[in-house]
Amino acid sequence: MRIYVCPRPTSNGMKKILILIALVGVLAILFFAGNIGSQETIGAENGERNKSAATVAFTITPANFDFGNISMKRGNVRQMFTVTNDGDMPITIRKVTTSCMCTEAFIVQDDIRKGPFGMPGHSSVPLVNETVPAKGTLGMEVVYDPAAHGPAGIGRIERAVFIEDENGAVQTLQISATVTP
Repeated sequence: MRIYVCPRPTSNGMKKILILIALVGVLAILFFAGNIGSQETIGAENGERNKSAATVAFTITPANFDFGNISMKRGNVRQMFTVTNDGDMPITIRKVTTSCMCTEAFIVQDDIRKGPFGMPGHSSVPLVNETVPAKGTLGMEVVYDPAAHGPAGIGRIERAVFIEDENGAVQTLQISATVTP
């Protein structure tokens, strides 16, 4: 009976293999990092062109709202915000999302209530596609459920609603409260 033993690579051979693997890894990292950076630069340049060409902007009033002390037992609290198109051209609100499942937003315009818009991954986030005329406004109702997190949700909270226009510009409105049992 013969036993065959594979020869072990010499330490010099093993070093060459490890150096080659390390070199290939470094080149791959540099290649991908270079491509990602160039795509971000191109995207940023295109975004700047789109925003400067359209010259649109919108603001939210109030930008922040504190409900103060609210009780879990009393249920949901609501606050109306105003989204104002400060630009000289119509602007389209493309998407509305929230920072937490306990918060929902609704577009209110001409007695029509559209929504709810919530947190991505926890509820559907349909596109809004609501146009606000130049110098026009629309309402944004925000509803917060203080019981959504149960007893762990007692204490100070801060939540946000993100409103994105067709150019990708995002404005944020914030709510806060102190939740009691």
